[in-house]
Amino acid sequence: MEKVNSAPGQSAPQWQNWSRNIVHNAPTDGEDFYFTPTTEAELREIVLKVAAIDGATLRVSGQRHSQPALVTRDNRGDVPAQAKDYLVDMSCYVDLGANKDQNMVVDVAKKQVTVNAGVREDDLDAFLTKNNLIMKTVTAGGFFSIGGMTAVDVHGATVQESIFAETVASFSVMQADGTIRYIDADASFDNVSLLQLIRVSLGAFGIVTSMTVNVLDRPYATTLKPSRELFGPVRASNLRKTFIDRYQALLTSHDRVESFFNPYADNILSSSFLALNWDLVTDPDEKVPNVGTDPDSACELAGNGVFGAPYLQVGEEVAEWAAIAAQQASSDTAAALINWVAIKNIQSQVDAANARYSDLWLNNAARVAFMSYFVPLPGIDADGLAKAWEGLAVVRDYVIEGGNFHIAAPMEFRFVKACDAALSGTFALDPETMFINLDLICFVEEQDANTPGLKYTEALLRFFAHVERRWVELGGLPHNGKMYGFYDPTNPDEESFTQPFNASFISYTTGQRIERGAPVPAFKAYRQSVDPKGLFYNPYLQTLLG
Repeated sequence: MEKVNSAPGQSAPQWQNWSRNIVHNAPTDGEDFYFTPTTEAELREIVLKVAAIDGATLRVSGQRHSQPALVTRDNRGDVPAQAKDYLVDMSCYVDLGANKDQNMVVDVAKKQVTVNAGVREDDLDAFLTKNNLIMKTVTAGGFFSIGGMTAVDVHGATVQESIFAETVASFSVMQADGTIRYIDADASFDNVSLLQLIRVSLGAFGIVTSMTVNVLDRPYATTLKPSRELFGPVRASNLRKTFIDRYQALLTSHDRVESFFNPYADNILSSSFLALNWDLVTDPDEKVPNVGTDPDSACELAGNGVFGAPYLQVGEEVAEWAAIAAQQASSDTAAALINWVAIKNIQSQVDAANARYSDLWLNNAARVAFMSYFVPLPGIDADGLAKAWEGLAVVRDYVIEGGNFHIAAPMEFRFVKACDAALSGTFALDPETMFINLDLICFVEEQDANTPGLKYTEALLRFFAHVERRWVELGGLPHNGKMYGFYDPTNPDEESFTQPFNASFISYTTGQRIERGAPVPAFKAYRQSVDPKGLFYNPYLQTLLG
């Protein structure tokens, strides 16, 4: 890829997110609405310019993986004459170091790194490796921006850590008046720690310019020790017990555990579960020195129009077609085979990552949509894992039935601890509460140029609503960056379903957070105090927060 170091400045592109369920077209008058600042002064100029436009909103574009309308709305079929929805791309923004010309600065003694919000996770990981450090928890891929990871409840596989945002010690935020506010553990509002509000802020308070992340020592490349377990096929009658027994051992013997479940394994005599494990070993037997890599920066990639996870390099359209056909087939045979192939592919990508001493293993992916939920558990003992199994079983029991919707990708699940971030799906008053995160993947055709969303089939919507109802009954809350809201909670019909992001469901989640004891009222009040005119308060946030 050609290196591009200069920022594109401002433009009027057709913007789309990674899943392509949101497409935002430029206004018909051709006005620039997409800005890529490189300095604090440039960002301030943009903020003040948009703030002066009546009714305009300004949001951060990021790496475009959010599936709700967090960033911007889908305006297919309703393209405005003039811009009201403005976007900022922080990929090239730099303001750190003595000369404000660096995007990452490390304090090895304090085990902290300060990083600009547009930096990608793979870039930060490489920088830390060169300094013999490692993040406390990471995602499977390295293609998210650090700002995006902390704006929503992105999480990793570290069992005794919570979401990534909880590893952040402080934030710098440009507010609606162009001033920079520094938020750390000493900052509060209405007797609530501002860290509880700024972690998973959904961009409601302003534009995060940088954050300081707590990290760990990594003296050697081999400090990160990978392993894996494949088990199954497991007879249907033994699945629950096998899951509970094996995961009690896995979760108490490994630092990081990322898992996949193939609900069709017993049909094709393949593995039911794949558990990817990593441990941090201070004094490994083989002491291989750390050698950092030099991935393309977010700025270089943005200059070439590249955002988020790379799509499959070969056969993307064929893979989507095959998966969609398998989802709709009367038999689950094709879905079973695709799940088997997917788990083989995961292992191959993990092998490649292990060879370079990394747990950022996901190199490319087919274009998919996700529904992701955090379900609270009483622990990671037998009782807790029995509840976790219920979340998996509701999917399995549905998709193995002939004529039902079938999933053409294995379920992914991870275990994380609670946090105190007001809008996180892992909020709990008891910090020792454990959660299972359940990921459900679907393949959906793209819509035409004048129709919002994706081409969801009735069978898909019915299935996702069925699963979502059960996960909600288990106490679950959705991941803020994934799809959810496939039914109207005010509709008593248990078989009803809707398009995703049902407005009643979106506002319902806020009520559920308040019932848990999350400081949502403080979140709303603080947002109003720092952004009274609603510069960062787009329609999605208005629906969510009311």
